[in-house]
Amino acid sequence: MATHKVVGIVTIAVAFAVVLATVATASPPVPPLTSTAGITTVTNIECHGTVKESVSYQSTMSSGNINNTLENGERVGQIQYESTMNAVDGFIQYSKDFTSDGSSAPNLAVERRIGYVADASSGISWLDSTENVGMTIISEGDSNRAGSDAGALCVWAQDACIPASCVEVSAGSQLSRVKLVSASTKTSVSVTESPRLHHQITAEGIEGIGAYVDSVLGAEGTRDGPYGVGTVSAGMRMSSMEGRGCNYTNAGGEYYPQAGRTTYDEMTSASGKWKFSKSMTYQSQIPSVGIPRQYPVFHTPA
Repeated sequence: MATHKVVGIVTIAVAFAVVLATVATASPPVPPLTSTAGITTVTNIECHGTVKESVSYQSTMSSGNINNTLENGERVGQIQYESTMNAVDGFIQYSKDFTSDGSSAPNLAVERRIGYVADASSGISWLDSTENVGMTIISEGDSNRAGSDAGALCVWAQDACIPASCVEVSAGSQLSRVKLVSASTKTSVSVTESPRLHHQITAEGIEGIGAYVDSVLGAEGTRDGPYGVGTVSAGMRMSSMEGRGCNYTNAGGEYYPQAGRTTYDEMTSASGKWKFSKSMTYQSQIPSVGIPRQYPVFHTPA
């Protein structure tokens, strides 16, 4: 199931874009690790000049043994994340909060905030920023109950069939050759509970920032305004293959009938002057316990 909403007012010089995209298929969670490494970093920068940063992260978890084969009933989950930023000859404000945790969801959470004003006295001032996040869930299929909370003890939740499935989903956003922007992104991935991937970006200009920059650096002839200047893009891709049933045999051997296949590909881009917002979410339809959940009533925003 996919819902796609676009609200746009476009002229030659100014574009407004608000996009919501939600994709849902079935993929089971991977049991959390008993002992795992947690990573937390916090970055804050204010600079007149050049700022560069790169981040690369990958985590793989399995309900069995991580090797080149898929064992009976095994589930494997992988999270991939990378981001780069290159801000040249400008006034930059940047902050990032990065957290990874293999034992509880969300297993990855990243927030980035970027403010950039090109130096009008430079002929080579610009900002490039790229962020990518990916999730893969591979399940051999099993009929054991999933979940460690009290709800998993329900007799009607036990031995529920979870067919074999292969899900790959990725999302990301990019700022290219930007002269003026105030942008924020939020990214989260969960594989140890109901699998979910979320990425969103909001980007626009910085009205009044020129006066602030001048007060810090002296008169530089800086620009400001309510619209971002340059190119902004964001998109999402998803591929899912799903089986049917858990105990099929074919001439004495086990096989996996493929019952469904889903693909999704979306990209949105604006160039010139713009206000831009895009939110993208993949959500598994299989809960970690095979009964309807009643708690919580309100969910914390991703």
